[in-house]
Amino acid sequence: MTKIKKYKNIILDRDGVINEVIIRENEVSSPRSLNEFKIREEFIEFINKLKSNPDFFIVTNQPDIKRGFLEIEDLLSMHELILRSFPIKKILYCPHDDDDKCSCRKPLPGMIDEIIKEFDLHGDECLLIGDSHKDILAAKAANIDAVLLKTRYNRVFFGYPYIDSLIILL
Repeated sequence: MTKIKKYKNIILDRDGVINEVIIRENEVSSPRSLNEFKIREEFIEFINKLKSNPDFFIVTNQPDIKRGFLEIEDLLSMHELILRSFPIKKILYCPHDDDDKCSCRKPLPGMIDEIIKEFDLHGDECLLIGDSHKDILAAKAANIDAVLLKTRYNRVFFGYPYIDSLIILL
């Protein structure tokens, strides 16, 4: 089992790992306002019980910006809350939709590659924790380790490690 202390750098997906997702019309969705933005209790426990001291980064797809459902000011307010509350070095987000074919939108590795380059990280010292196959594919494309956080709305991604709880990583 992957243990967090093995890694100097932890790259986190946001929705579903750090904060609760919102279910809209039976679809998994991101919060669209600060009122909807709720940090997951398990994430708080994970951060508080962490014995090692890795650097944390966040990479998150936020297509609701492009789709007109999320204002950039609301997204930045959510990110400010995270930065004030937790030891996160940087948050990167992709505001695009699949139609834009940008290199930053997961499953492409653009955001991960940017963090690795900016902070001069070594890929073998990085772990991505995500809750979707797009997260895992982005990590694979960036040549870093990844683990899928199993939730009520996703399924195991064949051939990749998964966990039922962040606490298992401690």
